[in-house]
Amino acid sequence: MDDLMTTSANALSITEQTVRELSRRLNEPEWLLSRRVDAYRAFASMAMPNPLAEEWRRTDISALDLEATLAAPRDAAATWSIGDEAPGVYARGHGLPDAFFFGEVSQALPKHEALLREHLHSLVLSTEWRLSALQATLWQQGALVYVPRGVEVEVPLHYLVSGAAGPVFPHLLIVAEENSSVTVIQETESPSGQAQSLAVGAVEIVARPDARVRFLEVQRWGDNVYNFSTIRARLDRGSRLTAGLVGLGSRLTKTKLEAIMDGDGASAELLGLSFGDGHQHFDYGTLQDHIAPRTASDLLFKAALEDHSSEVWTGTVHIQKGASLSEANQTSRNLLLSDHAKAAPIPVLEIEAYDILRCSHGASAGPLDEEQRFYLESRGIPKAEAERLLVEAFFQPVLDRMPAEAIRPRLEAALAAKIEAGY
Repeated sequence: MDDLMTTSANALSITEQTVRELSRRLNEPEWLLSRRVDAYRAFASMAMPNPLAEEWRRTDISALDLEATLAAPRDAAATWSIGDEAPGVYARGHGLPDAFFFGEVSQALPKHEALLREHLHSLVLSTEWRLSALQATLWQQGALVYVPRGVEVEVPLHYLVSGAAGPVFPHLLIVAEENSSVTVIQETESPSGQAQSLAVGAVEIVARPDARVRFLEVQRWGDNVYNFSTIRARLDRGSRLTAGLVGLGSRLTKTKLEAIMDGDGASAELLGLSFGDGHQHFDYGTLQDHIAPRTASDLLFKAALEDHSSEVWTGTVHIQKGASLSEANQTSRNLLLSDHAKAAPIPVLEIEAYDILRCSHGASAGPLDEEQRFYLESRGIPKAEAERLLVEAFFQPVLDRMPAEAIRPRLEAALAAKIEAGY
């Protein structure tokens, strides 16, 4: 068994004492210290995943040097802002009540300790696998979004996590109370050309009855980063979620995006867009979990892959016995822009209810449409420009559905720059 599978916590320079010192330095309450220690003990007892396991056999993480990445200085920073305000101006103005909060978990503790104690790591558990335990042990870039009952936050909330050479462990908790509405944009970034690094993040979304949550993650980690994250939402009665992922950076990304619809009439829209080049690898696992009746979900993931890049998408629709009159759809489309690029879309349907309205899926992988390219070239458009236009058009339907209005120009520019680099 390789070193990655067997490296002990002590060999990684992490001890229970260092965890206690971290919590003390952050001036955390006893219950939060206890959770960190429990997570550390889980981490110390776990091995890394078996590369032959179904979830991991298409994603090779054997090159991840966990010991070296954890030894690097932890120099990540997090900033947050509302609308067009400067970073750090996060909880005043815009007609928002005092009970609304957006900012560091440490700043939220005096006023929202009971809320944090109830929900922090309640959806993304430290016991899920070894790196989730590591994240729950060492997280520092943590933010809370709390939207009180009936409050509509009309401007987007921006949460930016920037890394440099060291590992980063961000955590975002969103709690939207009954009849509230909020849009949250999380961006992650770091420079390329650095030594290997690690990012392990978690996003937990709690949507109370009839709440409306829009969430977008724009991932632009540097080309040295091994990125692992879990984004999980629990949707109460009549609540609605739109969650989008944009994957542009990292050496390797493995992300879970899951919507748990356990309230009557809840709905989820899951969207994904990724563009790979070089030897980038993306692995997305999605779950549309229908527990309550009359729930609805729709998924659209699109990827364009150049050079030797690759993507795996495993999408599970689970309609449980009690989810009568529910409906679900999932679509995965993959453009292969190189003979060496690879895509593995894997839809999975698990239907236990007998009286659903509809459940459908579609998945494909292939090159650009030759007829469309020929049409553009016949109108005098050079081949490279024609291909670039077709790739942009391929992404447009999913981009239009994402809650990205506030950063749309910047997002389109970043995507266009990456597409342009390939031509």
